[in-house]
Amino acid sequence: MSDTELEKFKREINLAELAGSYGYELDRKESSRASFVMRHQDGDKIVIAADTDGHSIFFSVQDDRQHGSVIDFVRWKNGANLGQARQILRRWIANPTSFFPTAQKYQPLRPEPATHNCAVTYAQWLRMRPYNRAYGQGYLEKRGLTADTISLFSERIRIDFHGNITFRHDNLRSVTGWEVKNIGFTGFSRGGRKALFGCKVGSPQRDTSPLLVITESAVDVMSYYQLNPRPGFYFSFAGSLSAEQHNLLKYALNRYPVARVIAATDQDEQGEKFADMICSIRPDTIRAVPPTGKDWNDTLRTQAARK
Repeated sequence: MSDTELEKFKREINLAELAGSYGYELDRKESSRASFVMRHQDGDKIVIAADTDGHSIFFSVQDDRQHGSVIDFVRWKNGANLGQARQILRRWIANPTSFFPTAQKYQPLRPEPATHNCAVTYAQWLRMRPYNRAYGQGYLEKRGLTADTISLFSERIRIDFHGNITFRHDNLRSVTGWEVKNIGFTGFSRGGRKALFGCKVGSPQRDTSPLLVITESAVDVMSYYQLNPRPGFYFSFAGSLSAEQHNLLKYALNRYPVARVIAATDQDEQGEKFADMICSIRPDTIRAVPPTGKDWNDTLRTQAARK
């Protein structure tokens, strides 16, 4: 009977609605179809997702010990034991508006089912600090990138707990991991999957076609933008293309059939193969070859050294 009741709590209680009754508000900018981010005025932030069994789960961004179901959420926020949590959740099911007069506000918020790792990955991303020159030891600035360029891409860049620079990858639903960079080091987040690093920069004029630029790395796509500053969508794939990445890139290129597509991959044999692949999806693709060095960051640094 008790296990049945716990299952009922997990199945019937909307965790976003419950969190709303504790003062959490939806952050629409950071939320996606697969996970919702909710903030509290005390500075706390949680990620809510649907596990593979359909039950809602949460992860605290501030305290990685706090995560789980609606039961774990109530135990955490109320400092309650399991018996006390049962009593609270029984009252909630009986009359949610007694807890939260505007409970209807969050009733539609039910994330699409995803893997457990999806929400964990997003919570880990949010725990990292935003990039700034001091914490990042000036890594991006040493690569010739200006503060203005970094600012335009900043929502997809953070610094991990080891001081590495991270570039976020997303598929169509959620964060999948991040490219990791530091002096003499390139890697990818443990347990993560490469997808696409992507940013929309500025807004194109109404009478112009959208611009889509694809490079092999995040630093290169930022370098290309700095050398050719135009509004558009800027993507990179971290030096390789899995089947999932190929499908994501195909989706992005076909989503904007009138877009001007630029394949700004490296000036080497592999870069040409990537460019040919992009052209196979969009035959109207323009090939942009770095004029100096192997890639666009080489070009950027060479031009900066000449000034």
